[in-house]
Amino acid sequence: MQSSDSTDPKVAAAEPQVAAAEPQVAAAEPQVAAAEPQVAAAEPQVAAAEPQSLDPNDTNAKTLAQLNTLMEESLQIYELEDQKTNVIDDLHNALQVITQFLGFSTNIHPEIFNLPPNSTISMLPNLKLIIKLANGKTETKKFTDYPPEVITQIVEYVTPQLLELIKNQKSYLTEKITFLRTATKQLSTLSQLKENLPSMKTIEEN
Repeated sequence: MQSSDSTDPKVAAAEPQVAAAEPQVAAAEPQVAAAEPQVAAAEPQVAAAEPQSLDPNDTNAKTLAQLNTLMEESLQIYELEDQKTNVIDDLHNALQVITQFLGFSTNIHPEIFNLPPNSTISMLPNLKLIIKLANGKTETKKFTDYPPEVITQIVEYVTPQLLELIKNQKSYLTEKITFLRTATKQLSTLSQLKENLPSMKTIEEN
């Protein structure tokens, strides 16, 4: 008969498994502990997202500063607009002196005025613009009626034409002046010859 104090081999074999499971539970505890700092780290973000109270005095001061800047910028725009008007007038007067003196008229491309291609725009020596549409409608505009970007395109388009007209006019005048100078020289020679005719006649009579 066996003693009741003897240990069952199956029970004894199971005890190491229970003992081996305990380290796994212990090993899992650091993971839980490691997760805690993440929660703690997230707390400052929540605190940063909370709305900050604004000082009314600071808001008023900022608005007043913006209004002051707005006023200064508006004054600068006003001055620039005034300068723009003066510059356009000066350009108009200077260009008009040339075109009126030479009596030149030029054509302007209708695309500059956003008009159909079959439109005709002519700039007269007084810088008036004659706009003729395909439907027969005619309109007269001033050079200074247009904004700076259109005036810039007009000047860029007509300047080569004016230079070509001046070149042709210069060639024409040079040719005519040369002819007149030559004709004058020949007539002067004939005049001198006529003055010498009486003296020559007197010599023949003697």
